[in-house]
Amino acid sequence: MANGISKEAAEQYLADVSPMWRAFWFHMHLYAKNIEEFCAGLGAIDDGVYSYHSSEGHGDLSRWVREVIGDGELADELDKVKTREEAVEVTCRRVAELKKMVGA
Repeated sequence: MANGISKEAAEQYLADVSPMWRAFWFHMHLYAKNIEEFCAGLGAIDDGVYSYHSSEGHGDLSRWVREVIGDGELADELDKVKTREEAVEVTCRRVAELKKMVGA
């Protein structure tokens, strides 16, 4: 991933969403306001919650990443994964790539 992304785009992808209602709500008490929290949330939920939100369920995961975060490349990858573990791996790898690009 991370093909041809500018430092500014990487910073935008890592930033908190605003206003708060744009956060990703996994369930009542777990939400993510940026993709780093999103990665942690994917690791914390059970497979049932993942199935509900995945492309096999509602497609919420990739849609939020694409429409709210703006990272179409990560969204495309999330559409391809089959398990929660794969989603965690893809998302956390993307976070690491973006953080490297911005020097964090």
